[in-house]
Amino acid sequence: MRRAASGLLAVAVFVLALGGCALLVGPPVADFDVRPVVVYAGDRVDLDGSPSDGDIVEYRWDVDGLVEHGRTLTTTFARPGIYTVRLTVEDGQGRTGRIDKELTVYARSGTRLFFEEFSDGDAALGRWPLDPTWAVQGESRIESISGGPGHVLYVNSATETLHRRATRLDLPPLRIGQRLIFSVRAMPLQTQGQHTFVIAPGRNDMGLPPIGLPYYVFSSTYGGSVIREPSAAGTEVGHPVAFTPPVYEWHTYTLSYSAGQYAFSVDGTVWQTGTMDADPSRGETSWLLLGDESLSEACQVYYDEIVVSVGE
Repeated sequence: MRRAASGLLAVAVFVLALGGCALLVGPPVADFDVRPVVVYAGDRVDLDGSPSDGDIVEYRWDVDGLVEHGRTLTTTFARPGIYTVRLTVEDGQGRTGRIDKELTVYARSGTRLFFEEFSDGDAALGRWPLDPTWAVQGESRIESISGGPGHVLYVNSATETLHRRATRLDLPPLRIGQRLIFSVRAMPLQTQGQHTFVIAPGRNDMGLPPIGLPYYVFSSTYGGSVIREPSAAGTEVGHPVAFTPPVYEWHTYTLSYSAGQYAFSVDGTVWQTGTMDADPSRGETSWLLLGDESLSEACQVYYDEIVVSVGE
């Protein structure tokens, strides 16, 4: 009799222990996989919450502001960028677990991000607002060159006047091996006697001194053609380039950037390469600036066919 009682007591203790362990089980743990590993804008993306752990009864996804339900989800991202994907899981007791993962969506190499040829005339100036701190509207305009490229942006400023026109760009993140390429056709109308012009892609803002990607400047007074490398500290290093823009001739100026590296070329000939502090690989909203940043030189330049693209 005592043996039977003791046996029943042991079973009861064992059952209670099991119940106690069940009560000690924590809330569910959220996790998910993403396929494919490298995601491009417009492609199918599969999200799978199977790696989550626990007695899960509900999976809730928050993807770029849209809420969906289910253990798996197939979606697309129309534009390149860096997105946050959130998965929230819930068990039968109403307890939840959550995880956020950063998902980078790339543009495919060969994608044209921006193109401007000023074909709509004066309306194009609305896309290239003037920095009113330094100049007035009348100092630049859209001109139509008969028998030539058609409409162009003409920047014409006097000495002691900065004349800067810029447009905002949403630049995509870059995967390993990709480059961000800025191409601008330009024709200076004056290369002597206190003349300057600037092609500056990837400015963080419109302040001075500039912060952002290295840029090109021609100055007849201060060293001719120069590539300037801004730093995060607000300083610059200038690298002279042995190229003088011929007057009244169109040339295509190209600046390309990858992680920590840049190259400058004219009509396909590379004139300068180097390293840089700025990192364009994460993508950002920035300014593409054309015009004049000198208070001692004039600017007379035509700009046309501005292309921003992703390459290898």
